[in-house]
Amino acid sequence: MSETIVGVDLGTTNSLVGAVIDGEVTLFADPSGNALLPSVVGVGSSGEILVGRTAKNRRVLDPEGTVVSVKRLMGTDAKRRVGDRELSAPQISALILGALLDRAEARLGARPGQAVITVPAYFTDGQRQATRDAGELAGLRVERLVNEPTAAAMTYRTGEEQLVLVYDLGGGTFDVSILERDADFLEVRASHGDTRLGGDDIDGALTDLVLGRLGDKRGAVEADARARTRLLEAVERAKIALSDREEVRLYEPFLAGDGADGVHLDLPLTRADLDSIARPFIERTLGHIDMALRDAKVRPVDLDRVLLVGGASKMPIVRSLVSAHLERPAQVDLDADRAVAFGATMLAGRAAGATITQVLVDITPHTLAAGVLDAPDDAGPPDLVAAPIIERGTVIPTVRKRTVYTGYENQHTATIPIVQGEHRLAELNTQLGEVVISHIPPSRVSSPVEVTYRLDLSGVLHVSAEHLPSGTSASVQITNSPYRLTEQHRAAAKAEIEELRAGASEGHADETATETDLSLARAMLTRAEKALAKGGDTEAHQRVRAAISALQSAASKKSSETATLTDALSDALLDLL
Repeated sequence: MSETIVGVDLGTTNSLVGAVIDGEVTLFADPSGNALLPSVVGVGSSGEILVGRTAKNRRVLDPEGTVVSVKRLMGTDAKRRVGDRELSAPQISALILGALLDRAEARLGARPGQAVITVPAYFTDGQRQATRDAGELAGLRVERLVNEPTAAAMTYRTGEEQLVLVYDLGGGTFDVSILERDADFLEVRASHGDTRLGGDDIDGALTDLVLGRLGDKRGAVEADARARTRLLEAVERAKIALSDREEVRLYEPFLAGDGADGVHLDLPLTRADLDSIARPFIERTLGHIDMALRDAKVRPVDLDRVLLVGGASKMPIVRSLVSAHLERPAQVDLDADRAVAFGATMLAGRAAGATITQVLVDITPHTLAAGVLDAPDDAGPPDLVAAPIIERGTVIPTVRKRTVYTGYENQHTATIPIVQGEHRLAELNTQLGEVVISHIPPSRVSSPVEVTYRLDLSGVLHVSAEHLPSGTSASVQITNSPYRLTEQHRAAAKAEIEELRAGASEGHADETATETDLSLARAMLTRAEKALAKGGDTEAHQRVRAAISALQSAASKKSSETATLTDALSDALLDLL
């Protein structure tokens, strides 16, 4: 077999990496056995880069210098502060990829140089290019980008032909795909989604609900960045717990302020609260389901299976609303957190030469068009309209051509906008760039230009053009894309990442707990001991006792694990409420 190629799920909340070893899909874990790497980047007290769980643990101490949900920034020119540097989304994602590659190297004995990376099905060309940039900055050759619902569906096996809808609600994005599959064949029929809709939105709205219940103390929490971060993390844990419980109690002592005037959070949160907050967001996903069904030309009754993946899909209200909408039971037959990574790893194994028999046929979810002038009329100047070249739903890879025309006589240069989207007017679609043909020979009439769009397996677009009368070829110039790095910028960004990575590790953290960590630990221990004083010897009580013992040991040593174990005790206490 050739060099190992890894599969990567580069997620909003968590990321994973794996490879096919001896014919088996293997996801690589940290020393504690956890395969999920929090997609968080921050800095330690000495300025060193932290990635993953250690960065997440320190987020409350430096919320403004810790980056979460960077996936939502992909395809933009936004930057975020990490320590004393301003980094782009691809650079931050490259640091996360670097930590994943550390895991792979520890297991494989060599650092992988190639990867298959997943992206939301509804990612635009710019977001896909940004993901490729992140891979290259991390030292990877990106063998392929694969859509997340498609990757998840690869792990679902059936011995017969079935029409499957995959509903993928993650931390920051939502996708729905309709696929036809049997034992060895998987064809995507339609995809739709929203790259700005996910569990993060529900967390934010639920946090606002809790803030509203604080009354006149709300301002003190909102004015304190650390308090806001602690509250958000407490709400995130409560949301997860409410998937299995009807009620939990939020308990965050010393949330903001000091003494009698301080804010000490201690209030109940119910499944009904979560459902009322989550419902509007889940209802938005139902419209995307309907659009995917229309594009696939199928009815809900035609579906054989509805599969839920993505961490946020674990909420009971998701299963309830999706099942009711489709009048079909929505099922969690796949591991919601790991299914996408498994599929990516299967494709990576095939690319490396492993025997993976499944044939995958994917599509593009967006129409790709060229901007052309509409025929003028008496009402005024012509509109610049989007002339479709590759329609959404087209099987990839594909090559499509279209002949357009220069706009006026003796035109020396033709500039053809490249757009992505479904609107008739070019300016109301996503602007990807433009292709420019120069030195066109003079002509008394408009002349034909053949534009060629090549869309590869990763959904990345390549454009060329030719002025047919003269044979003059175009050079592609993406002039207005904030996400597409020039070679000069790429080299500088890569050098910066290599410098930062020199001291970075997901396992590195400050050796001792902070005073804040220890204060929170003492308060949580006091609360836990009061809960146990009520009596009982169930499994839940035993878990709390074990969590108390672990936290007491860490706190006595001022271990850096104190913050993590405090959260673990908080989670264990939810079972006693």
